Amino acid sequence: MAQKVTKVGNSAAVLLSKSILEQSGLKIGASVNIAYKADLGNVVIEIPRKRTRTDAIIDKEVYTVANDLLKRYLPAFRTLARE
Repeated sequence: MAQKVTKVGNSAAVLLSKSILEQSGLKIGASVNIAYKADLGNVVIEIPRKRTRTDAIIDKEVYTVANDLLKRYLPAFRTLARE
């Protein structure tokens, strides 16, 4: 689908049709990543992936123990990471 680049203040915009919004799941006000792929000559609009909450995939008790260990041994972990 061909679209025109429109002037908006000192910037430019490309309008997305209702069908594109529906197919992509984008809503008005959503954030997207825009990149220019010079090797292909394309401007790409990417929908950021949703992050998964750690407490949703890790047992709360395991998370608590791991977090406690990280706090207790953080200086040692930093030293090991430098080596």
